[in-house]
Amino acid sequence: MKNRTKIIVASIFISGLLLGGLGCSFNNKSSKDSGNHEEITDAIKFKEEYEKLNGTIRESDGALYNTVSIAKENPIKYISAKEGVDIIKNKTGVIYFGAPWCPWCRNGIQVLFDVAKKKNIDTIYYIDMDKVRNIYEVKEGELVKTQEEQEGYYELLEALDSVLGDKTYTITSNGETYDTHEKRIYMPSVVGIRNGKIVDIHVGTVNLNEDQTKYSALTTEQYDELYARYENLFAQTFVSCNDNKC
Repeated sequence: MKNRTKIIVASIFISGLLLGGLGCSFNNKSSKDSGNHEEITDAIKFKEEYEKLNGTIRESDGALYNTVSIAKENPIKYISAKEGVDIIKNKTGVIYFGAPWCPWCRNGIQVLFDVAKKKNIDTIYYIDMDKVRNIYEVKEGELVKTQEEQEGYYELLEALDSVLGDKTYTITSNGETYDTHEKRIYMPSVVGIRNGKIVDIHVGTVNLNEDQTKYSALTTEQYDELYARYENLFAQTFVSCNDNKC
């Protein structure tokens, strides 16, 4: 009986050791796995959002999205509409207004990054217009807001009023034009602000050739033209940065 008791105790002891060993193995595996998880920074988030559409079809017109390759170490910092207003009124920096699905944005973004790298600019503020602005549609002959704007959106429009022009945003449906009576921030727009004052803005990219569409890659000449335009915007924005980080 005593021998049987000893055997049972020994079995329990050995089982405990085995379970403990397995527990350590599981814990080590979890620790190892957790070490493989890459921190989702703004730069990586931007890269993933833009590259996700590579080679896919755009539903609105059936066109193939242009392919982009975004570096993990890009200078993008996501901001809200309210944060954008604060920068425009009080700070110095470049704000990029765009969206992943915008063909012009996808064509121009690498040029913008190349200029930032040359100028040692480590932050470009990014406002994703899909998340910020409202959306209007015409339903049964009436203009209907189908997506509410983010808090601070109208303050952003007001802050940019001087560079948005005089025209209001209109929608055409079945030959009829409907006026939203609001100005619009078109994409891509790159705005340079110095000490709370807008010093430059560039809307769109460059003029296309006859054989190009908005999905076509920029030619060398077009790249150089857009590069020079962005370089001038950066020069006006960061006049005192020289070779230092901005």
